[in-house]
Amino acid sequence: MSGSQVQSGGYRLEKEDSPYLLQHAGNPVEWWPWCPEAFEVARKRNVPIFLSIGYATCHWCHVMEHESFENAERAAQLNASFVCIKIDREQRPDVDVIYMQACQIYTQATEGRASGGWPLSAFLEPSKGRPFFVGTYYPPQPAWGRPSFQQLLDSISNSWSTRETVMIEQSQRIADAVKSTLASDHPHGKVSATIAARAALQLLQIEDREHGGFGSAPKFPQPSYFSLLLAAGGDQGEQVVRSSLTKMACGGVFDQVAGGFHRYSVDEAWMIPHFEKMLYDNALLAPLYAQVAAKKHDPFLRQICERTLQFVDRELALPHGGFYCALDADVDGKEGTGHAWTPERTRTVLQNAGITALDQELLLEVTRMDGAANFRDPHHPNDPPTWVLQMRDPADALNETVQRAFDILHQNRMTWPQPFRDDKVLLGWNGLMIEGFAESGRWLENEEWKVRAEEAANWIFDNLRTADGWMRCWRSSRASIPATLEDIAGIANACMSIWRNSKQPTWLERAGELYSNARETFFDSTYGRWSDVRAGDSMLFVRPRSCNDGAVPCGTSSILRLMTALIQAGADRSLRSDLSFSLQSLATNLTEQPLSMANTLSLLPLAQTIVPEAFTAGALVVSSTSMPSKGNRIEGLEIRWQNGAVEIVAEASAEVLANDGSPRGLGVRVLAPSGIDIDATYPTPTLTHDGAKYLTGLFRIPVRHRNIAAARDVTLLVTVSICRNGVCAAPQSVKLQAKFEANFTKGD
Repeated sequence: MSGSQVQSGGYRLEKEDSPYLLQHAGNPVEWWPWCPEAFEVARKRNVPIFLSIGYATCHWCHVMEHESFENAERAAQLNASFVCIKIDREQRPDVDVIYMQACQIYTQATEGRASGGWPLSAFLEPSKGRPFFVGTYYPPQPAWGRPSFQQLLDSISNSWSTRETVMIEQSQRIADAVKSTLASDHPHGKVSATIAARAALQLLQIEDREHGGFGSAPKFPQPSYFSLLLAAGGDQGEQVVRSSLTKMACGGVFDQVAGGFHRYSVDEAWMIPHFEKMLYDNALLAPLYAQVAAKKHDPFLRQICERTLQFVDRELALPHGGFYCALDADVDGKEGTGHAWTPERTRTVLQNAGITALDQELLLEVTRMDGAANFRDPHHPNDPPTWVLQMRDPADALNETVQRAFDILHQNRMTWPQPFRDDKVLLGWNGLMIEGFAESGRWLENEEWKVRAEEAANWIFDNLRTADGWMRCWRSSRASIPATLEDIAGIANACMSIWRNSKQPTWLERAGELYSNARETFFDSTYGRWSDVRAGDSMLFVRPRSCNDGAVPCGTSSILRLMTALIQAGADRSLRSDLSFSLQSLATNLTEQPLSMANTLSLLPLAQTIVPEAFTAGALVVSSTSMPSKGNRIEGLEIRWQNGAVEIVAEASAEVLANDGSPRGLGVRVLAPSGIDIDATYPTPTLTHDGAKYLTGLFRIPVRHRNIAAARDVTLLVTVSICRNGVCAAPQSVKLQAKFEANFTKGD
């Protein structure tokens, strides 16, 4: 062993092609890559495996590395008691999905709620790699209710030494739970004809009407939800998508200076981003902006699409080739350093470029820099506060003076220290980005983007299709790691998008060949299920066949989309059989957790026209216009305010029973001003089913006003969606005047 190898415990990582693994090659921890030799060493030593999973642009991965993996004492403890394996989750999504699922299961059982994230820290028994303890980031000192990393290592080491049998039994229970989730054998069934429309209605119920998007902080764009609303949400769905896209693009989660989207927002208003920029987010968001911009003739959304694709081609691309993975959140160990501004710095840069004082103040005003600072790195609280730029109004972004100022700020920012770029090329993510260019080009009639998509796809075929088959990863002229289902389906869908633009038969032929490759490698023709990885990896205790989407569409939803597109293009009838069989194998999953499969749901309106035999009777249609309502009545429903509640009376003639037999053909949402509490149980109404096809009875939604001191009249917006005969109509709304007396709920 060389002297450098003695000093660097991670010397085994030095020849890896993952930037993340290379970042750790200098650690005193004696890291192994994911390989059989590491497991063999652990078995011989009879010690647990410490599996650490992350990625190169992960902020908290950097934090844990600096605090623990660069610490000589912690490294010695790890080396003495464990065999340590480091994995780049982006290279090995098959490994990541297994242990992330284990983390969700373990934290649900031990903490009462499922959680996960990166860095992922898992401790495995060495025989089969089954996890007996799984968590995420651990600090150097106890904090946030978590033990220190040293305390955790002491506890795990002691438990293995004194209770090895118990730990192995626990690992078996966790492994069984993972298998039941990632490789479940649900019985086949018909897919509900109304499930996509009902899921779209559910999204309309949880939409953040003030800020756009869904959920609270931290807030992710979730493009799969937008795609579902566009496919199955009717006019109101389109309105929600347009509003959300606009609000996101006005916030700091969109890089106002350089273009492109950051990973997520740490607040619910899209103000302060987590500053990393991922290829897949921009790949999925750009065509959504293009689609809505084209349909609504919206110049602001068009501009956001343009600036997003310009960013990608400028900062995440090989010239005329494929696309890199990401830009880091940190610069010089600090988050946001490469993006935040101060008014003084902004004025100086603009003044030096000849921008007048009046126009300088205009920019400060429209980007909200004329108010209080909004950002301070939480890890460096003594640093002065700074500003993350936002847009006060979409119209401001279209101002030529404002855009010129942004260009000047961007040129200056490029002279600052730059964030690290993860320069590996991933097949599946490139498929998404190529499709993003092709679809954006189609929607906005931009020939340059269509050509860029073809250039990138040709480069991918030249560099990731090898004599050994398709590879997932490319870096520094080397392709490695066999492709997953997500990869093959991703690049095939990109070929279909290029074919729709060019009609050149080569692209359709390539897509068909890729489907044949995927079917041979990943499809179980007996049960109609798709596995994420090829068979034969003995290091995985389960062969995952995940159908839930994450930050990127899962392989299953991507291959279903490919099948649908190929059938539309005239593929042979055998493919229809595959699509029908595959959909019916997912019927239970779709029923149990529909929103986690939003990308699959968005395909169903089209799929039902192609393979109707896979669905329950009826058409999966959301009407494009709302049916008119008269006063407080909507086709057999009376909506009224009475006795401190919104009441809905369903008459027999309403016929609101969904034809799959579920008494949930009626969806209701109530919106109220601040201070009004809506009973949280209301989204699942219980109405009387008379044994036929009707719902009758009274549906009450209690409403309360907090600490009211005087009588008050409040306007409530009640939105109702009706499903009848398998057809779900677009949501309709009525306004109710609710009167609260001063003593109605005083003191509640």
